[in-house]
Amino acid sequence: MKEDEFIDKIYLNKEEIINIINQIKQFSFDDYLKPNHYELSLLTKGTDELQLKKIYPQFELIKLITLRKRKSGYNNYDIYYELKPKNFALFSIHFEDKGRKPTMNNAFISQTDFGNFLKSIIKKYGFQMR
Repeated sequence: MKEDEFIDKIYLNKEEIINIINQIKQFSFDDYLKPNHYELSLLTKGTDELQLKKIYPQFELIKLITLRKRKSGYNNYDIYYELKPKNFALFSIHFEDKGRKPTMNNAFISQTDFGNFLKSIIKKYGFQMR
């Protein structure tokens, strides 16, 4: 995480996650604006965009959502999908004002054990869980 960013909220509660999922269900993977950072991230992380496209609509795999804020005021949801065997996919989405398409700032598949990752998030940011 960059120096000018911080996690403001951690959503683990099923009802809160469902509310956010209902927002993202309104858009297909291809509906999102994808800035240069997204494209660069795919290249540097060696992420296959077709895999991301297949994972995105599997909303039942979403196990964690965080709200990341920047000092500039630009905020986004980091949406974590738990994958088999133990890794995860992350989609970083910013919802613009009404009438504008949302932006997918980043997306990748991590080879990190999701259970261990979740424990570390809770340990570091547990006081922000709501």
